[in-house]
Amino acid sequence: MGPGQRVIAELSILEKALSKTDFGAEKGPLQAIVRSLRPMRLKSLDDLDLNTRGRLITTLLRVQRQPKPSAPEAGSAEAPAPAEAAAPPESETPAEAPAAAEGEAAAPAEAAAPTEAAAPAVDPAREKFDAWTDVIFLVGQAWRAAGDSERAEAAFAASGRQPGPEVEEPVAAPREERRERPERGERRERPARGERPERGERSASGERRERGERPERGERRERPARGERPERGERPLPELTGTWDEQAKQLETMGRTRDAGRLHERNNSFAEAARLFEAGGDLKSALRNALAGSDNDMARRLVGTLPPDQLAPTLEKAGAYELLMEHYVAKADFENVARLYERARQFDQAALAYERSGKLTLARKSYERARDIASANRIRGLEVKSLVERGDRLGAATLLAAVGQRREAVEVLSPLPPPKAFHFMQRLKLDDEAKELAQKELARAEQEQKPAGRARWLELLGDVTAAAEAWETAGRKDKALPLHEKLGNLPRAAQLAEELQQRDKAIALYTQLNDSAGVERAKALPETAPAPAPTADAADGSAGDETPPDAPSAG
Repeated sequence: MGPGQRVIAELSILEKALSKTDFGAEKGPLQAIVRSLRPMRLKSLDDLDLNTRGRLITTLLRVQRQPKPSAPEAGSAEAPAPAEAAAPPESETPAEAPAAAEGEAAAPAEAAAPTEAAAPAVDPAREKFDAWTDVIFLVGQAWRAAGDSERAEAAFAASGRQPGPEVEEPVAAPREERRERPERGERRERPARGERPERGERSASGERRERGERPERGERRERPARGERPERGERPLPELTGTWDEQAKQLETMGRTRDAGRLHERNNSFAEAARLFEAGGDLKSALRNALAGSDNDMARRLVGTLPPDQLAPTLEKAGAYELLMEHYVAKADFENVARLYERARQFDQAALAYERSGKLTLARKSYERARDIASANRIRGLEVKSLVERGDRLGAATLLAAVGQRREAVEVLSPLPPPKAFHFMQRLKLDDEAKELAQKELARAEQEQKPAGRARWLELLGDVTAAAEAWETAGRKDKALPLHEKLGNLPRAAQLAEELQQRDKAIALYTQLNDSAGVERAKALPETAPAPAPTADAADGSAGDETPPDAPSAG
């Protein structure tokens, strides 16, 4: 999950607490929002994406507009201590004090703990006012981390608190000193364990008998609130003195060049920031500051050191498209050069770059957007040639037919087998050209006396009756049968099925005609029809007519 997504997730939690006006519940998500915003190093709210920026502004303004609770009186926070706890008992003398102390030391810990009656009373008004002050201060920290200094100052003024010069978050409370360990080789003696009590015996049913009741634990005291942890990836800054540039020099002397670079970047000293980031190995930040400081020489030097996945986003965010273009040209990456020209709406230059990278389709579309028709037709010719060389004549004809070049499309399809070319012309809506091809092939089949070829072209032209007769003349009763059935000439279809010994087909057709004698003859046929005898189709050219319409072209 990225920082922007974490901010949105915490804003949802903050809005729930805001709906209940629970100042204490608002602190946690506000602290998490500040921790998520700081690593982003935003210079202004405009650096956030639109969704995150809108939700952040709306929610923080709502939190800041919450009515301020009335300030409690000065003496209301201190509760008077009970008289019994304030003074020692009268019977206790100085001589008896050591003995009493020894007795207290021997008493159990529960007796030494203060009772609830002796605890100081909590003032709800003071607690609510302090919580509101903390919330408004955290809102100021969030505005400051988002790059909005004006709103941040207003929130700090309302809270009555001001952050430090650089580090806004309070330093986390130091951990308690660890207990002293014995030196190695010395082993502390553990107290002897008492004998473990025997476990309860199981009953006859297998259930364990109940053990003795455990003593009730005393109520757990609430832990004090932890200090905010420092952000991950950033070590807390040491105590520095002087102005920000003096503090940066101190950090550089300590070898913390990245921290020094961040100080320079926050104060718009981009040249020094770039130098320090480069010395610290943070090349991406160095390039960002070199671009912000208009140091093109250093930026060009750093461009070649970044990986490609970081280079393009960094340069695009800084608006350094000229440097990005120079980088792509030097790498001969003309496809990305063309995309940059497209973003600038320079379609003629984009077309040239796409043509140089071998992306002919994208080059043609860019020429068309630039309204350079002559160049678009030239690229289309190259596309057609490339498709034909690959064997995709249908794709080449589709390109030509799309711009009305019907004659050129027919010429591209002409080398294909005539039936396949006919079906491709029909698919491209070249109906007149397809009909002309069919009539031409029909005349050639009649001239060459090829009855099967003549029957095929009659069928393609839609003359079903003549095609059925031609198929019978060619001796292809199996081809004539479905045509007679399509024409509704069921008696002839049933007769052909009987002659072809297609038992099931003949029974179905005679049954449909209510011809009981025909049904009986069909039932007498063998259940398995004999294989069709070879015909002279190959000799008269009808074998080529069997090419499936959707078969890929061979080119």
